[in-house]
Amino acid sequence: MLDFSLSEEHEDFRKVLKEFSDRELLPNYLANSATTEFPFATLKKMGDLGVLGIGFPERFGGTGEDDPVLLGLATETLAYGDVNLASAPIQVGLVGAQLLHGSDEVQQAYLPRVIAGEINLAIALTEPGSGSDASALRTTATRVPGGWRLSGEKTAISWALSATAALVYAREPGSSRSKGVSCFLVDLASEGVSVRHMRGMGCLVLGWGSINLDSVFVPDSHLVGEEGRGFQVAMNKFDFSRAALGLMCLGAAQQSLEEAAVYATQRETFGKPLSEYQGVTFPLAEHATYVEGARWVCYRALWLRGEGKSHTSLASMGKWWGPLVAKEAIEASMKIFGNLGYSAEFPLQQRFRDVMAYLTADGTAEIQKTIISREIIARGTVSL
Repeated sequence: MLDFSLSEEHEDFRKVLKEFSDRELLPNYLANSATTEFPFATLKKMGDLGVLGIGFPERFGGTGEDDPVLLGLATETLAYGDVNLASAPIQVGLVGAQLLHGSDEVQQAYLPRVIAGEINLAIALTEPGSGSDASALRTTATRVPGGWRLSGEKTAISWALSATAALVYAREPGSSRSKGVSCFLVDLASEGVSVRHMRGMGCLVLGWGSINLDSVFVPDSHLVGEEGRGFQVAMNKFDFSRAALGLMCLGAAQQSLEEAAVYATQRETFGKPLSEYQGVTFPLAEHATYVEGARWVCYRALWLRGEGKSHTSLASMGKWWGPLVAKEAIEASMKIFGNLGYSAEFPLQQRFRDVMAYLTADGTAEIQKTIISREIIARGTVSL
């Protein structure tokens, strides 16, 4: 028998986060979105709620039990208030899952502080010549006594401006594709590291930027995972982040639709509220349907991950469809508000610009469709 209900624990946590989102995040969303200064005080409050430690060992301050659905629920609920800060559980989830493959020194130095919301860590994978084809990266890691020397450029890195350190992916000179790529934890205060801001049309507070490495020394203890296998570890983690990012965007869309519905009951034209016109209510109904459908694709992917079952294809479905559905729902909400929807004094236009980033971040729709179609073709080949 199918059961789509949340557990009592999940529902209680959702209520706590919804109250936090309404009280702490939504009123400050526009102000936070207008600056690159990261609100660490708010991040610390998120850490205190336990939202950054989902699935991590208790000895580091985590919840102990791996629960992908709970992480998705947290991300969606926080996005009602601030779609940018809602990405924090996903970022910490990606970073932390990889740090668990690192040395005791690295784990003890960084994991408790990341889970507590005291510091940010960035993931430096994308390069100017390797976006979706991340295995084509050119940053090199050359063996030297006691460690490595890293040289190269990383670009379009979220959290770059506010991060204390970054997980940097670099290859052994002479290697090709994914072979020979290792992951290193690099202190961004190290000699030879420079960070530059890249201003985008949204997500300003996430500190999007480039990281340049000029013969940066990284000690042996800061190798994360097995040498030459960093790329495979990173790709495995993206299956959960893609579904969670879809839910994050859909949370912002749901908040926008609800705001538009309230406005439609208050705004009158030709002597009647907007809510009495099908030209207003039908788009609300249509986009609410799309949002609900996309939500369950994402949640099913996360549920399958929690069950240890294959979910790569569904995660990719949630990643390409979720942000698209969200963008279109927010756009429809802006139209209902009329000229106010375009006004910088209201959050709709900001959500629209912030959600747009996830049409490409973590893999474009075309990349996700390639992943999905490969699985479809593979099934067809087996059945012949």
